[in-house]
Amino acid sequence: MAYFNKAGLLIRSKDGTGFLVCVKNYFTSDFILPGGKFEKGETDQACLKREIKEELSADLDDATLVFLGEYTDVAAGDPTKDVSIRLFEGKIIGTPVPTNEIIELHWLTKGDISHPRLSPILKNKILPDLITRGLL
Repeated sequence: MAYFNKAGLLIRSKDGTGFLVCVKNYFTSDFILPGGKFEKGETDQACLKREIKEELSADLDDATLVFLGEYTDVAAGDPTKDVSIRLFEGKIIGTPVPTNEIIELHWLTKGDISHPRLSPILKNKILPDLITRGLL
């Protein structure tokens, strides 16, 4: 089991060519996907619902959730720890607005795979896999 276990959400842009990343307000400027750590006994869906509300001031459209895969790599901001992300694609209800947990929101495309601010798991595992599978 990884040191950090999280659920992440791939939110596509309206035209489907981009996806949302954020920067949390702590120790790293790496781009990460919206989502976060599980609370005790929490399901994937419950974790994402809570995290999306806390981070983006939006609601999760539960009916749109599709499991994409589970990925493990070095944690953003701490190369001594690893992170495992259970990744879902889904839609949110409302416009994403950063809360006090988030300092930046950005829309990226698959062309940004070498962006210097991508977290290790996005750059090394998630984006290459989604591109190979034709999902980005």
